[in-house]
Amino acid sequence: MYDLPPEFHFGLLGWKGSANQTWPNVSDQMRIPSYPGGLNLQHSTEYWLTLDLLASNTENVVRPCSAIRVMNSSEADVLFVPFFSSLSYNRHSKRHEKQKASGDRMLQEKLVEFLFGRKEWRRLGGRDHLIVAHHPNSMLTARKKLGSCMFVLSDFGRYSTKIANLKKDVIAPYKHMVRTIPVENSASFDERPTLCISRSNLSERCDTPSSNRLFDAIASHCVPVIISDEIELPFEDVLDYSEFCVFVRSEDAVRKGYLLNFLRGIKREKWTEMWEKLKISVDTLNISIHLNRTMLWI
Repeated sequence: MYDLPPEFHFGLLGWKGSANQTWPNVSDQMRIPSYPGGLNLQHSTEYWLTLDLLASNTENVVRPCSAIRVMNSSEADVLFVPFFSSLSYNRHSKRHEKQKASGDRMLQEKLVEFLFGRKEWRRLGGRDHLIVAHHPNSMLTARKKLGSCMFVLSDFGRYSTKIANLKKDVIAPYKHMVRTIPVENSASFDERPTLCISRSNLSERCDTPSSNRLFDAIASHCVPVIISDEIELPFEDVLDYSEFCVFVRSEDAVRKGYLLNFLRGIKREKWTEMWEKLKISVDTLNISIHLNRTMLWI
């Protein structure tokens, strides 16, 4: 792992170490700067991976991963670049009046300059480097220049296949944000006066391939409505989404009045059948997400 200056990682959280100190002391959890809450947490993969690698060289710290940080780059299988790119985008992507470029853009340009100047990058053209760019809009400036490296992403929706693809990159699940409703508190058909709703704190239309709204709907025991023709859903090898989701073709959804009439036409018996299957699927989905995260960290 590169010892990047704090401005690329924990400095973005307001952390200031002593002179010449690059990393916080992870053996003292009270001194570790916390990641911001709210929707920021969806893209906190960068934070947890960095902390885990730091903990690998710290005694008496419980950690789930088997990856170990080495001090000599020649011994490394993968070179991790600890840039909190999602946090940088969320906090510093807007340009202020006196700035020629946003703080996020300037950090990305500094990162490119740093990596291109390293013999470790030049050795394989960056192919053995790993960068977390989990927010779909993170690394907008640098992604093309650093596209030879391995990325940890939320989806491939906003990348060309030359920059991101299944051959080299990893898709990490969003951190789950909505608490699962206990089965005994799940409202029945007649107790739900609202036909449909999107649980989002943004003006997001649930139109990204990796949108967390699918997981929010399932955790809330609401039957998901999926408008897509060729979507590939997560964990399809263990979940049959047709049992508890409503699928609508894109061309039908844009027809005036079609979607509302279609949803209103779903009878109590059919909805209840999907609802019962949905409640069973919640545990399966939670187990799959947990296993997927564990596999990513190993």
